Amino acid sequence: MYEYVTKAEYQPVREELEKIIHKVQLYMKKNFKTSFQFKLIGSGKRHLITRVKNGNSGYDFDYNLIIQAPEEGYHYLADVVKRQFMEAISFALKETKYSNPQDSTSAITIKVVDKKNKKIEHSCDFAIIYYDEDIIDNGYFYLKNIKSQNKYTFEFRKLSVDIETKLFEILDYRNGWNSIRAEYLKLKNVNKDINKHSFSLYLEAVNNIYNALKQDENDNDYPDYYEEYDDEDDWD
Repeated sequence: MYEYVTKAEYQPVREELEKIIHKVQLYMKKNFKTSFQFKLIGSGKRHLITRVKNGNSGYDFDYNLIIQAPEEGYHYLADVVKRQFMEAISFALKETKYSNPQDSTSAITIKVVDKKNKKIEHSCDFAIIYYDEDIIDNGYFYLKNIKSQNKYTFEFRKLSVDIETKLFEILDYRNGWNSIRAEYLKLKNVNKDINKHSFSLYLEAVNNIYNALKQDENDNDYPDYYEEYDDEDDWD
């Protein structure tokens, strides 16, 4: 069963991760004349960080590392971009508790491992992306490692439609955010699809609550599903 990680526990980890990212920025600018921005995404952005209760996989953060839009032909340099970021992150992790970065399919992964108890304390995925001005409202390109073909490429990922609009409508209801939290945790616990990521479950939770509220437009007293969490201002 999943449980929520308290902000008091995960906030220092977030701050440490962002110090690491700042070091990566300095290294990239100094050594490769490359700059990038970063953005916390997924469950961390919405304060919906979970972990398996008494499990050994810990909890995780997700960041987008946003590079400038490419010039023509830049797609063929995807392997160079990944190699540069791997080098920069490796440098930034020196004298930290994090293990060496791992080159995952759609991200670079770092972890803090408790070797004595054989468990992961927490981890972080860094996805390298860029936006195309012509289609910025529809999605973005992310750097993907196609391991079966031993190559790197930038692939398009479409954004979810109207999810932010639905979210703000839900927040007009009393306990609207608590209802999303309860629905998200429920979906995490019943999910059997190992390929369904946390962000997909978050989108599903928002849609489920939105559809339930729309069944009765006059109901502005939606049930409080998650009484322990009473700070609805802490959703962004």
